[in-house]
Amino acid sequence: MTSLISKKQFSMIFSSADANNPINKSADGTIFSIITDQPIAFPQNSFDCTAEVVSATVWNSVNNVSVKLGNNKFYVHYGVDGTLYTVTLSDGLYSVSSLNTQISKSLVNQGLPADVINISGNQSTQKIVLSFPYIGSFADFNGINSCRVLLGFDSRNVPITPTTVTNESHEGDSVAAFNNIESFLIKTDLINGSIPTNNISDQTIALIPITSRTGDQIIYNPLNPSRVSADNLRGLGRNAATFRLTNERNEPAATGEAYSLTIVFRYSEFVNRVVN
Repeated sequence: MTSLISKKQFSMIFSSADANNPINKSADGTIFSIITDQPIAFPQNSFDCTAEVVSATVWNSVNNVSVKLGNNKFYVHYGVDGTLYTVTLSDGLYSVSSLNTQISKSLVNQGLPADVINISGNQSTQKIVLSFPYIGSFADFNGINSCRVLLGFDSRNVPITPTTVTNESHEGDSVAAFNNIESFLIKTDLINGSIPTNNISDQTIALIPITSRTGDQIIYNPLNPSRVSADNLRGLGRNAATFRLTNERNEPAATGEAYSLTIVFRYSEFVNRVVN
């Protein structure tokens, strides 16, 4: 009789979707807990106990404009008397084109032409370009809750004096900041292992890069998922766990949609075999 190493694994799906009965779900949907009928556990004599996120789904829909962020206003002056018009933006995740469309719609509803101002992007500089088809117009980024940081402008009028020629254009003072999130992090207290970011270790088990367009679902299927220690599941294990979704700054990442992840749990153990 001899002892051999046997490698084993099992998988579980965890989801914040209401249909899957999460508990203690936060109002913004970023935190949820689960309770299982049977403990998630490895045999007491197991070793090399690990866990890895082999797939996940997260929606790329975290607001970059909102009342909470304090950037939901756009101010523009138009007409021979330079009348100030205010655009109040609904909370949402905007691209350059969708922001331009939303501002145009609001100005039309206020009785102005749709093209009072045109917002476009310079791909070479990653800066926003504001174009003014009508003489005497200018954008005002001095107002409260202005979206100037999103567009990459300082707190000033653009241009400094009202336009004097048709289709006058001005580029942003700095790079636009539409991508207020660089990546997502999934965290859990289920296991004791964690993937640290520099010197910060906060129960992170997966980094989800943003690979989809604004408003689309990210489907995460890594070729080489990072494994973390799950030694705490040896023996009695756990039948309760909490999961969190954050951005790369460890701030709650409210997408407004459910997210899910699949974890593969791996372990090894010695088994006795009769050798003839």
